[in-house]
This record gives sequence, structure tokens and C-alpha cells, in this order.
Amino acid sequence: MNVLGMLRKLGDRLGVVEMSDSPKPAVPAKIQTRKITLSELTMTIQVTDVQSLAESPAGLLSSFEDVFKAAGIVSPPGGWSIDRLCEFLASERAQGLDRTHRQQEILGMLAAETVDAAAVVRDAVSRDQALDAFADSVSQKRQRWLAEKKQEIRTIEEGIAAEEKQWKEWRQKKRQRERDMAHAVEYLIDKPVISIDDE
Repeated sequence: MNVLGMLRKLGDRLGVVEMSDSPKPAVPAKIQTRKITLSELTMTIQVTDVQSLAESPAGLLSSFEDVFKAAGIVSPPGGWSIDRLCEFLASERAQGLDRTHRQQEILGMLAAETVDAAAVVRDAVSRDQALDAFADSVSQKRQRWLAEKKQEIRTIEEGIAAEEKQWKEWRQKKRQRERDMAHAVEYLIDKPVISIDDE
């Protein structure tokens, strides 16, 4: 028997050390995963309809649901959309779990309703694609609008500058005419009777 073993035995006999088999920590249940290609997760969305919505007068006033509808996105079978998953994650029940147990809970619920997790991911990816397509179209529309407004501003600024120049030149001519009249009137009257603008 080694020294450590003898010390344990002696400590146990004297009541100083209590020997016990420490329980092993529970091993969490293995989460089943599988590989999914990006093409399996990608859905075809109605990009043209999304662009039309973005170009419409409503534009950014359109709700996300309007965007998803224009893209032709419908909730997956069983109603398990990414929105339902987000709602669960925001619930008190989910908030009280750590990430591993939260994941197990989600996969358990999906399995109980025979929902393929890939369908939920596919729903999220298609909604993201729709939002990106909408944002791109609105961005292009916005860039065109900004370019038009900047051109309008330049035209207005040029008009203001031309008006200011014309006004300045006219006032200079007015002052010169007043000076000429004042000079001529000096030969007829001693008091200044012609007003001359300040510079």
C-alpha cells in the first residue's frame, strides 16, 4: 500500500477523513448535428417583387412582414419559423437555461413536432435575403434621390450666387449714379440733398 493509501486508511479510522466516492458530473445528452450545404438552406425569393416594394412610395414605411410577403416567403410546415424560435428564446423559460440546455430544449421541441431544424434555418436565411434585397433596392433609390437633391441644391446655390452678384453690381451702379448726381447738384445748392448708399 502506498503512503497516500495508508494516510487515508488511518484518517478514516481516526474519524478525521471521511472516504466517499465523489459522484461524476452528469454528462449532457449528445446533441445530434448534421452537415447542411448552403444550397440546401437557400430559397428562391421573389427579388423583383421586393425591389418593386422598395421603389414604391411606401419604401421604408413598409413593414418587415410586407417585405417577406413580397418575397413570397411563407412560414414553414408546423409553424416553426425563425420568429417562433426568437419568441421562445425571449421567454422566461429559455432565459433561465444555459446555452447547452437551451439548445437541447429547442431540439427537443422540434423533434417532438417532427420539424427539421434545417427548415427553421432556411426560413431565417430566406428572410435575411429578402431584407438584404429590400435594403439594396432602397439604398439605390436613396442614392438616386440624394444625387437629384444635391443637383437641385447646386442649381439653387448657383442661382443665389448669380442673384447676389447682380444685386451687388446694381448697387455699385446706383452708388455711382448718386455720386454723379450729388456732384452735379453741388453747383446748384449748398446743402447735400442726394442720399448715397454706404458700401
